[in-house]
Amino acid sequence: MNCSRIVILIIAAFCISFSTAHAEKKLIYVGIDKPDVNSLPQIVEQMEQTPFDGWTFGIRSKNAHLSLLDGRPRKFDFTWGSWSNRVFTQDEIQSSIDSFKNTKFKKFTDNFVYLCVTPGDIDWFDSYDAVLNNVGLAALIAKEGGLKGVFFDPEEYETPLWNYQKQRDVKTKSFDEYAAQAKKRGAEVMQAFQNAYPEITILLAFGHSANYWYETTDNRGNNFPKCSSDPNKLHYADYGLLSPFLNGMVEAAGPKVKIVDGWENAYFFLRAKEFANGRAAVREKVLPFVSDKGKYSKVYQCGFGIWLDANWLDGKNRDDYPADGRKEYPGWNNKDFSRNYFQPEEIEMSLKNAFKYSDEYVWLYVERLFYYGSIKNVPDEYIDAICRAKKSIKD
Repeated sequence: MNCSRIVILIIAAFCISFSTAHAEKKLIYVGIDKPDVNSLPQIVEQMEQTPFDGWTFGIRSKNAHLSLLDGRPRKFDFTWGSWSNRVFTQDEIQSSIDSFKNTKFKKFTDNFVYLCVTPGDIDWFDSYDAVLNNVGLAALIAKEGGLKGVFFDPEEYETPLWNYQKQRDVKTKSFDEYAAQAKKRGAEVMQAFQNAYPEITILLAFGHSANYWYETTDNRGNNFPKCSSDPNKLHYADYGLLSPFLNGMVEAAGPKVKIVDGWENAYFFLRAKEFANGRAAVREKVLPFVSDKGKYSKVYQCGFGIWLDANWLDGKNRDDYPADGRKEYPGWNNKDFSRNYFQPEEIEMSLKNAFKYSDEYVWLYVERLFYYGSIKNVPDEYIDAICRAKKSIKD
């Protein structure tokens, strides 16, 4: 290799690392405080006074009915009911598109449609026509509504969608057969997303990182430890089929698509070392799960999720507490911060480190805190800490 080529490669490598290190970092809201999209034009000014660069929005169809999940009502039936045989129509979600179009966003540059893999009551070998229709509509809402993309939550809230050992035909179909089918579905889902929105950003709650992070035990009691990347782990992991599914998505992704591993397992991270290890996991440690490593490096990014009111239940029963956020909870206190998992200075430190080690996106999750309106209950000390963390990335 001649000297001029070496110099070119060094410069190229430097530019890549420089652009990553200096990419504009964004803070996204994820959590309970999801307004009815139809009310957005009236409340957007209040929402944009919060310290975020964007929001995640649940979608309710015009034929919505309240569904229950673990005894809790879910009003956003499109968000929570699309991964099924239920076929939604554009007419049912058109009001959401119209509302986004009629909303004058000034500060929020990176908004996302929230989409779950629920109820997940179909097998990988069943027809996926309804699912593909619905994810295409999610992308259409984002595209037509001027949003950045879709916040895609693969958590198994209702059914073990990703666990091979719990699939319908586990006795007659091998892991490799299910993995191949999951990969095929991933490619189809990605195609449905980008057919509607070629420049879409898919912000995952978590991706390959979940299979790396969690401990797994096989049918004989052999252990695959936490933070390990043996591909055989996927045969038994709760999210084992998620990795081939994501491989299908990555390989089908067009040149303008971005997929972000939101690393939900960073919820409790505080120190720089934790985030550095998380970034290394997304960039390197999960590669044994990845089928096309070259495409993965081009399409896939590292992000982090932080849980502000972490452990608010403190071991108590969720059903004992109302969903309105106004009650004092055993693991969270708006006045005695010593009872909270994160002190204001700690959430500031956590976010600063998350911004430092993410490629672009950091998201803040809450379950019982509200940021605006008549039930706003986030203490000013925490708002100030979040603002200081955000300011630090611009200084």
